[in-house]
Amino acid sequence: MTVIDEPSATGRLLPLIAGTGAAVAAAALLALRLAGHDDFPTDPAGVLALAASAAGAAVAATRLTESGNRAAGTLAGRLCAALLAYLALAGWAVWAVEGADPSSALAVTLWSSAWIPPLALLQLVASTAVRAGERTPWTHRAVIWVIAAVTCANALLTTPGEPFAGLPTIAPESWRTALEPIGVLATLAGVLALLLLPVTLWRAALSSAGSARARIAVAAAGTSGAPLTVCFCLLLAVARDPGAVTPALGSAAFLVALAGAAAFSTACALLAARGGVEPRQVLIVIRGTGLAAAFLVVTAIGTIIAAPGVRLGATPVALLIAAVTLAVVGGAWTGTARLARLLTAEDDRPAPPGALPAAAEPVAVLTPREAEVLAALAEGASNAGIAAQLVVSERTIDAHLRAIFVKLGLQQEAGANRRVQAARMWLDGRARAKGP
Repeated sequence: MTVIDEPSATGRLLPLIAGTGAAVAAAALLALRLAGHDDFPTDPAGVLALAASAAGAAVAATRLTESGNRAAGTLAGRLCAALLAYLALAGWAVWAVEGADPSSALAVTLWSSAWIPPLALLQLVASTAVRAGERTPWTHRAVIWVIAAVTCANALLTTPGEPFAGLPTIAPESWRTALEPIGVLATLAGVLALLLLPVTLWRAALSSAGSARARIAVAAAGTSGAPLTVCFCLLLAVARDPGAVTPALGSAAFLVALAGAAAFSTACALLAARGGVEPRQVLIVIRGTGLAAAFLVVTAIGTIIAAPGVRLGATPVALLIAAVTLAVVGGAWTGTARLARLLTAEDDRPAPPGALPAAAEPVAVLTPREAEVLAALAEGASNAGIAAQLVVSERTIDAHLRAIFVKLGLQQEAGANRRVQAARMWLDGRARAKGP
């Protein structure tokens, strides 16, 4: 049963404080823009998107905490703080560089790496929304430590090529990298770390059933925002060369993409933490993720097709891009609809033959941890799904299930599914406990 906490005074004030901070940071950056400092961190679209995303993360933090998921609420609060810090550092860097202030080197160094932690935090918020207990899974620890190392490596090894001629864009020639092989390895490690949680949660979702499958899938989609943002960043290099997108425009677009990924992740966390997720909501989340990936594919292919070096006429380029768009977007639209139906399909397996073993209160003979395992099983979670929610290994879940089957008197018999029997016993017991 979900415990609903009364909202604390701090929880009620957090959105107000964060909103005020976001408004102040955005106003400062836009004031610098009006004063003639037109570096890309002051671009209105990027500034307003990051400010709105920070305020949204604060609201999500309060709602997650009030719903009983304090861990996810805490992480959402940290995501809000990270986005606000990125805005504040951008303002400091612009002011220091344009004014030739002695602190400009430090400001640019900190600002140039401040976009990395939000990628990890937005993943952790979505993943934690479907977990129970206080333990931190090894996948979370791996993401935290690797992304922390990547952030430090980026800050120490990269410096702007023209430090004080204006704030550098994300274009490669705008930065110098010391000990380049280490920098490449750090980047690769960061990308692999950001794939860890999506792969783990998608596996758990697709192997589960019932409401657990939908909840875990929504969380998995939320964690997918980070690697998609990294792919978008890499795509900007393609869009610049062989494409013709200017570095400043691409850099501003990256800010919007980062803000969008953070907002999407917190929205997924709120849905996953609620317990029951409606099919329509699952479709929106899955389709949004699929279409975002399709957009990246179409943009990359279209940029290459339209590159000056390809030397195609305007008509062939338009026809090829239209064909690619139709194929990729149409495939994503259809595929995500099928995936959403799979994730929300009712479990139509027939009940096991014969009478169920008698047990007035199955939970009474189980340990608290075994009761948690059985509750997740009754929700439709697979062993991988239960392990993802309870932060234990699948081998441990196997051991718990064997103990549960023994305590409930469920023997391995032909034609009988002990998992279904145990789930039915749990649901029947909960229904009797609630009464008429």
